[in-house]
Amino acid sequence: MLVRDLRLLSPSPASPVSIRLRDEVIAEIGADLVPSPGEEVLEAGGALAVPGLWDHHVHVGQTAQGYARLDTSGLASVDEVLREVASAIASRPAGAEALIGFGHRLVDMAGDPTVAGLDAVAGELPVVLIGGDAHHAWMSSAALRALGLPPRRGIVAEDEWFDAVAHLDDLPGVAAHLEAGVGKLQENALARGIVGLTDMEWADNASLWARREARIRVRTATYASGLDGVPGPTGTPIGGSGLVTMGPLKVIADGSLGSRSAYCRHPYAFSGEAGAHPLGGGYGVLSHMADDLAALLARADARGLEVAVHAIGDAAAAVVLDALEEAAAGRENGGVGGRRGGPRIEHAQLLADEDVARMAALGVLASVQPAHLLDDRDPTEEVWPGDAQRSYRFRDLLDAGVDLLMGSDSPVAPVDPWLALSAAVHRSADGREAWFPAQQLQPLEALAASTDGAGVRPVVEAHADLVLLEDPVDGEGPGLFTDVPRGADGVFVESAAREAAARLREVRPLATIVDGRIAFSR
Repeated sequence: MLVRDLRLLSPSPASPVSIRLRDEVIAEIGADLVPSPGEEVLEAGGALAVPGLWDHHVHVGQTAQGYARLDTSGLASVDEVLREVASAIASRPAGAEALIGFGHRLVDMAGDPTVAGLDAVAGELPVVLIGGDAHHAWMSSAALRALGLPPRRGIVAEDEWFDAVAHLDDLPGVAAHLEAGVGKLQENALARGIVGLTDMEWADNASLWARREARIRVRTATYASGLDGVPGPTGTPIGGSGLVTMGPLKVIADGSLGSRSAYCRHPYAFSGEAGAHPLGGGYGVLSHMADDLAALLARADARGLEVAVHAIGDAAAAVVLDALEEAAAGRENGGVGGRRGGPRIEHAQLLADEDVARMAALGVLASVQPAHLLDDRDPTEEVWPGDAQRSYRFRDLLDAGVDLLMGSDSPVAPVDPWLALSAAVHRSADGREAWFPAQQLQPLEALAASTDGAGVRPVVEAHADLVLLEDPVDGEGPGLFTDVPRGADGVFVESAAREAAARLREVRPLATIVDGRIAFSR
């Protein structure tokens, strides 16, 4: 395929070029390329071309199921949730499939989510209400029984929930929504310019994707329970599409802010409201997988797998970095394997200064989700009041030499890279000024963190993955990726950062090209 009349990002508006895509790579870039006999030609009309975007952290199954789930996000109390559940049940046929909800957050919800309270409206219907951070679920007694869980007073959280979530498909009617949702997820991702994602679902992802029709690139993560059955090292092809490969070993080291379970050096500030039960003595919880993390990392290394370790609290990040240092020492002393893409800390939400430096020294990547800070701003100030300034340290990480990978953690945030870019640039979801503006990123820096290491300009021999965008590069106004000016204090000018973020949030790509083929156009 020859894509003609394109512009590329450069220090100043460039002359139009053409890009030839051949054998799944960018074969040529030049101003005077002419079509070969029989070659497909796409006239781009002066569009801006950037490398295809990636979402580096998606729970595909949970996102796919979300199209058929009850939305409980934004509900401010247990009573509001129960009213929504009662209304949803009343509108369904008797004896219908299980009711699954998603979205509420303990830090935002007043009241005590009890099994008895949910049973009062659910009766014998299995109801599972998944928290918006995906680290807990509020279940009815019927759901607990169906999933083989013992009776309890309140929620199912952390390790117990992660074991249970893999069996949600056992509930009546749930599995039927999955594959249709996977197709819709891919369509929506392509429409946003996403050419690839890392599937972090709690499932046998390699086997599932071997049977699916992949329209985007997918890296399939595994968890420790599936480690011995992976098809090969990271990068091993899966299925016949050429788009799916084996991804990392995913390990969860701690909980989350939204469930008050991220493992921290300092205790949470609790307001004393009903249901605010301090976990881990008020410091959050460390997963049982962290008990012998170095040994688990060595097992992954022996199988040639990259590792992606979830750590949200600063104490959890320190534990993870200790294990990564130990694993690195093991390789230096004769251990097998070797790092293929760099270990990743997923989220890296709360970090001490010394651990930012350690990440850089160890070559640890930060897989971050900027859109989360839009929801976490107020809860962070409430439960980590003395530590809020150490949250979402994008600028500090980048300046220290840590590579950033951006994503959504969908369904926690939407599969929308433009929302993530805008959040990284401005760090505000409302009329307030940016939250800790010293941590803002320039639009080009945010873009570079979203292209899977492909930079911000297409280059020869790179994957034939492109996104075509409308962009005022002819002097009609600031471009999408124009640097935000800084004030005398060294931080971004507030009004300019807000405007830049607004431009990014409104982006809707003209076309998305995956593996040399048009996968989406409008």
